[in-house]
Amino acid sequence: MGLPQVIQDFNNSPLQEEFSRKNVLLSSRFEEIAPEDYLYSVYGEKDELIVVLGSVKDEEGQIIERGTVIRVPTEELWRLGWRSNAYLPYADFYRNYYNSKTLKAVRAFVVDCDVVDSKVLSYLLSYLWSSLPLVPSYVVNSGKGVHFVYALVEPVAVRGKRYTLNELNKRIQESFEGIGKLDKHPIVHPYRFPGFMTKISMTATAFRSGRHYTLEELMKVFELKPVKAKSGEDKPKKSKKAKVLYLPNGSKAFYGWVLRNLMKRPPIPGWRNKSFYALGVVSYKCKRWVDYQHALDMLDVLYGRMELLGLTKDFPKEEALKAFHSGYTPKAVRVRWKVLCEEFLNWEYRPNKRNGRTREEHLKYLQKIRQVQKEEKEEHIRRLLSMGYTKSEIAEMLGMSRRNLYKTYGHLFR
Repeated sequence: MGLPQVIQDFNNSPLQEEFSRKNVLLSSRFEEIAPEDYLYSVYGEKDELIVVLGSVKDEEGQIIERGTVIRVPTEELWRLGWRSNAYLPYADFYRNYYNSKTLKAVRAFVVDCDVVDSKVLSYLLSYLWSSLPLVPSYVVNSGKGVHFVYALVEPVAVRGKRYTLNELNKRIQESFEGIGKLDKHPIVHPYRFPGFMTKISMTATAFRSGRHYTLEELMKVFELKPVKAKSGEDKPKKSKKAKVLYLPNGSKAFYGWVLRNLMKRPPIPGWRNKSFYALGVVSYKCKRWVDYQHALDMLDVLYGRMELLGLTKDFPKEEALKAFHSGYTPKAVRVRWKVLCEEFLNWEYRPNKRNGRTREEHLKYLQKIRQVQKEEKEEHIRRLLSMGYTKSEIAEMLGMSRRNLYKTYGHLFR
């Protein structure tokens, strides 16, 4: 169950009438395409899509729903159609992680012309359309504005072509200067998709105005020469330190384990703010499996348990949310578990089996432990023999067969 949507206080009637006029104007010139067909023409048979949810504010400008990024199976995408803050990028990303540094391939170039009414659109279609360097593949009526989409025949991999793609995106957008309010965006920018609600309570529509293009065709028309990829492109220079991108790599089981322990041992006064900060850190580490809304729901459950135990005195829920959001940031990915345990959760830190040792050092360490354990068991068997126990009785006490006992500790019975 999502949070309620708050639509900005527009004078909706005139804006909705303008939206309808633009639809009539576009349908008289181009073929309207169903949202499902548009989705397939752009993304093909992609199984999972990235949806960017923008922040939602109330009339006073206070954020009531924090923006986030979610991954949605393609067949379930239209369940989000009622949201006016849902946007999709026309690109693919490694591991479906939405970030400019993880950009994998580009599917289309989009020109976002804001504040385009029916008069401006009519002028564009009547006088300027034929003067465009290349006719867009689709025109999307996105609400107050219009999107012109240059779709690619097939996704173009970014590797080795990042500069070329960015420069081409820039030139395509510049060709529309003077038409409405041009918002220039990078390739990874998400846009409102046909079939989704706009901020003026109307459903965005799409119209087929041209065909799909190859990268070479677009480069030729917009007079962009191919740039030969330099050896080592996308790699840092030796003189500069490389910036490492840390992706959220926490598992769903890890998140569940931390949450169960917090429920068993709720934060006590003095550690409450730090504990909710740590919960935000863990939630962001595991965001690939635990979405933002689910993490907030679990925060409510934890705070409710603290209320039952009388641990929320002088600690309002707003303060818990503020601490949670302080930890729910990309920087949280690099916070170590030892720091969370000792400085924020007040838990005993239990290191892993190696605890910083190399493999060779760890094997030597295990050999010493096993030797000590073997000596202790041998001493125990000698005490049992001195007390008059038989081999069968000793084997039963140690949980092994009589044969294995004699095979392992036979030298003690001679």
